Amino acid sequence: MDLLEHLAAQFPTAKRTTLRRMIEAGRVTINGLPARRAKDPVAEGDTVAVADQSPDAAEPAPVARPPFEIVHEDDDVIVILKPPGLLTSTNARERRATVASKLEEYFASTAPRARVGVIHRLDRDASGLLVFSKNNSAYHNLKTQFFHHTVERVYTAVLGGVVQPAEGRIESLLMEREDGRVMETDEPSDGQEAVTTYRTLATARPDLGLAAGRKTVTLVRVTLETGRKHQIRAHFAAKGCPVLGDPVYGPFPEPGMRLMLAATELAFDHPRTKERKSFRIKPPKEINALFPGVPTDA
Repeated sequence: MDLLEHLAAQFPTAKRTTLRRMIEAGRVTINGLPARRAKDPVAEGDTVAVADQSPDAAEPAPVARPPFEIVHEDDDVIVILKPPGLLTSTNARERRATVASKLEEYFASTAPRARVGVIHRLDRDASGLLVFSKNNSAYHNLKTQFFHHTVERVYTAVLGGVVQPAEGRIESLLMEREDGRVMETDEPSDGQEAVTTYRTLATARPDLGLAAGRKTVTLVRVTLETGRKHQIRAHFAAKGCPVLGDPVYGPFPEPGMRLMLAATELAFDHPRTKERKSFRIKPPKEINALFPGVPTDA
């Protein structure tokens, strides 16, 4: 068994986060040597000892719980559910909160040796599943998987209008303009290859106050084969069916409507165990409200 399992059996009433902190604080030894990780192996006959905490030691700081759901966490990776309106990450001069900065605060109180590795991003106004690494080895492994397109990323989106054909594959070159918008281009030297596949799940005519010709909206399941900036938004805007609620690519003036785009499925090979890890969430309530009862995982 590993060290964490051994400690859990030795201290059955203790929380696993408490046991991890004991290891990270250097209080645990295996055969007299300091333990380094919760996954360190413990063989039969090994001596595991826990040093008493000094009576005058300061109480541990409370855990800085991030403002989003943690879907999965282990010693190497953390998968979170990003809410709309929160940046994934940005430069050091950015003063607004980001997912990365909130994870740094969280790790400071739960895993001081962990380092936040940004593997991929979601647009600020999109929501859904994101994976971050917690060490250099996991970072390079996940980055390699993304480079070779072995990571599965599925999105659920609502489009303004009816996309034609109902199912298809969009291949184009995308280029970023000076204003930050992303557009298709025919010049290979200017753009990057972008590939998106999609399938229509349902259409509806909700009362959203849309302009004539846009009253029908379409629910689509989208799979990314590449991961360019604004790829889904730019591709469907170019087809004349921008993502509903898009303030950049869509002509929709509905006040208060969020971007109807969410990363709902994510799968990758675990950097250490090589086990395929798959995660799936339901679309956000705003999308479900437009298409109640429509399955999105078919």
